[in-house]
Amino acid sequence: MCDESIVRHAHEEAQRMSRRKAIRVAAGVATGVSAAAVAAGVGVTAMAHAAPGTGEGRRVVDLTHSLSSSFPLWPGEPPVVTVPTSRVGPGNSGFATNWMSFAEHSGTHVDAPAHKIGNGITVDRIDPRNLVAPLAVISIAGHARRNPRARLSERDVADWEKSHGRIPRGALVALHTGWEPRTGGAHAAGFSGDVVDMLVAERQIVAIGTDTLSIDIFDETAAHTAILGAGRYAVEAMAELEAVPPLGATVMVGAPKFANGTGGPARVLAMV
Repeated sequence: MCDESIVRHAHEEAQRMSRRKAIRVAAGVATGVSAAAVAAGVGVTAMAHAAPGTGEGRRVVDLTHSLSSSFPLWPGEPPVVTVPTSRVGPGNSGFATNWMSFAEHSGTHVDAPAHKIGNGITVDRIDPRNLVAPLAVISIAGHARRNPRARLSERDVADWEKSHGRIPRGALVALHTGWEPRTGGAHAAGFSGDVVDMLVAERQIVAIGTDTLSIDIFDETAAHTAILGAGRYAVEAMAELEAVPPLGATVMVGAPKFANGTGGPARVLAMV
C-alpha cells in the first residue's frame, strides 16, 4: 500500500513528465501497453510485435472470475477483504487506493507444486514458458450434473481425443464441469489421480485446470499429488470454459510472482 507521501511524490513526478512522454503513456494505456514501458521510450508498435499470436481476427476470452468477498472459498479459508484507503478528490486530485487481504488460493488462482509437495517449487519459480500453452477443454458437465462427485477418467480423455485429436504436448488441460459459483460449493467434480498421471506421462502436459474450487473432489488429494508432484501446476476456479473451443485456443496464465508463494490469484486469458 502506498502511503500519502509516496502518492504525492508520484503525482508530482507525473506533473513533471514532458508532453511527449505523456502522449506516449496515453497511447500505451489506450492499447493496453504498460505505461512504464512507453514512458521509457518503448513504442506501442514494438510492444505489439513482441506478442506473437495476438493478431487481427483472434478474440480474447477472460477465464477469470472477479475476486471479491462474495466469491465462494474453500472451507476454512479466510474471507477476501477490501478496505478503501484513499479516493480521488475534487478536480481529480490525489489517487484512489485500496488495502486488500486474501488467502493465496482465492478466486481464480494457481496452485504451485509447493502447495502440496514439500520440496516443490514455489509460484515465483514456475517456468514462464509453461504459463503460455495450448488449451484443451474437456467437458463432463452432463455427467457432473448427475453426479457431483464425478471424476474425469481415461475413458473420457480417449473419447475426447476421438473427436478432437491427440492432446498437444505442453498443453493445459482444463476440466469443464458446469460448476456455477452462484450456487456451487466445495462439493464438485474433479480429476482422478490416474488420469492426471497419464496426462503427465503420456501427453506431457504442463498444467491442469478446472472451473471448480479444486482439481480434486472433496476429501481427496490424488489429483493435487499427481500434477504438483510432477513439478507442474494447476489453475482452479476458471471461468467461461464453455466460451472456448475444445482445442485450438492458447491460454496465458498470469501467475503472481510472490516470493516463496504456494500459489495466488491469477488473470487467465484464452486467445481463440
